[in-house]
Amino acid sequence: MKEPFVNLDVLIQQTALLSDMELQAYLASLSESQKTDFVGSNVIGAVNSVKAQKSSKFNDLFDQMIGADNNVTSTAYYIARTRDLTDFAKDVDDMMVTELNATDVNAGLAARQNEINEWSNFNKLDTLYIMQILFVSLSFVGILAFLLSNGSISQALFTFVTYFVAAIAILMLIIRWRYTNVARDGRYWHKAKFQKQPSAFVAPVCPTEGGQGIMG
Repeated sequence: MKEPFVNLDVLIQQTALLSDMELQAYLASLSESQKTDFVGSNVIGAVNSVKAQKSSKFNDLFDQMIGADNNVTSTAYYIARTRDLTDFAKDVDDMMVTELNATDVNAGLAARQNEINEWSNFNKLDTLYIMQILFVSLSFVGILAFLLSNGSISQALFTFVTYFVAAIAILMLIIRWRYTNVARDGRYWHKAKFQKQPSAFVAPVCPTEGGQGIMG
């Protein structure tokens, strides 16, 4: 037959009760002086045990407090370090933004300076072309003057040809001056300024079955 399980709680209570009864019986058998000595020795042991427990608990709590203080110090250090890194990253970001803005400005200035140099160079070439025309005209007039002094041509022919060459040279100078100052674009040498044209109206196309439109 299988034995029933023993209830440990009940067994512990019974054992504690028997121990208390045995302790009471032992105390009853002692004299007053023996009782005093027994109680004193137990009190001293209890006090020492309490002192040891409190000392151990105090040391444990003190170690925990030191660990918590170290954790707080480390956390504060990490926070300060993170703030320093954040400020450094912000400074780097601001510096990069400043450099990018300066690069954009310098690129714009370089492009504009290139346009100015191009316009100035072509203006000089055009002026040189006009001066070459004047040089050729004056050289031609000089040849005519030499022929006139030799009697190879008449005064009337010399006067007519000289006025004709002078008129052509002056006309080219006027055309060049007017085009550069009036019609030529002030930024791009190879572009001209035109009057604004009115917007043209485009009639709508009506679709038909054959796919062709009929203008209305």
